[in-house]
Amino acid sequence: ARRPGPPPLPAPPPLPAVLFGVTPRSAAPDDLLDLPEYSYTTLLNAMRLRHMRYEPYTWIGPVLVSLNPCSDLDTYSRAAMRPYLGPTPCEAPHPFAVVVRALQGIARRGGGPAAVLVTGESGAGKTEAVKAMLSFLIARQGARSGRVCDSLVGSTQALEAFGNARTLQNSNSSRFGKLAEVALDPTTGQVQGATVVPYMLEASRVTHRALGESNFHIFYALRDALEAAGGRGSEAGAEAE
Repeated sequence: ARRPGPPPLPAPPPLPAVLFGVTPRSAAPDDLLDLPEYSYTTLLNAMRLRHMRYEPYTWIGPVLVSLNPCSDLDTYSRAAMRPYLGPTPCEAPHPFAVVVRALQGIARRGGGPAAVLVTGESGAGKTEAVKAMLSFLIARQGARSGRVCDSLVGSTQALEAFGNARTLQNSNSSRFGKLAEVALDPTTGQVQGATVVPYMLEASRVTHRALGESNFHIFYALRDALEAAGGRGSEAGAEAE
């Protein structure tokens, strides 16, 4: 039987017609550089209004700011990708648009490298944003997606198993840094190869954790596999704890 999808999100609360002397739309533009007035109050209010409208992404010039909505907004689906895949890509703030801008920069320079830095607090959505950008690169391949792309997606899942854990703030927190390098064909822009290098693994988590936090996911996966095989799963799980 098909699993039911998540319940629909409630409608955002109505916004006041005028706030701080400006309309809600001009008070919370896609790019905060377009604000009519700059202050801590207007900047924070803009982010608050966009969050209330279920718009988790906002430009500040070339920087994309993300507020985790803690809800499934279907932000990374194939349908969400389509506006960014055409000959005139959408410019609305989104991780897909970050990839588009990086590729456009490479094209303007006639080749060369481009870098995207993803940073933020635990639970901000860094891991999901990186997976979304890699998925978008692969979606550009269309039917030509092959072994390299499949390996790139699979590697992120393997790294999460060995390097992610539940913390007090996040049930799937990355406890390591990750450098993903993707090689593109300079003529077609298609993915030719990729390397993913993990670093700064929080190895101390194997033996010591804060109260209420867990070990790396891989230990619990191994325990479940042992239990399914009728082995010493319960004892292994206790040792992992």
